[in-house]
Amino acid sequence: MIDQESDDSDAKLVEEIILIQRNYYFEKRNVKTERQRKIRELIEKASKAEATDGN
Repeated sequence: MIDQESDDSDAKLVEEIILIQRNYYFEKRNVKTERQRKIRELIEKASKAEATDGN
């Protein structure tokens, strides 16, 4: 059951990353840093949630 919840949260994270990538795909080059920042924030948020759930 826990594995499925983890898989679901991972799938949601991947979906959010794909959505961000699609949103910025045709944008200017300087927007790349904004996209990278948002993706990094998503991953950090998911990592912190995983760390607190694991304890």
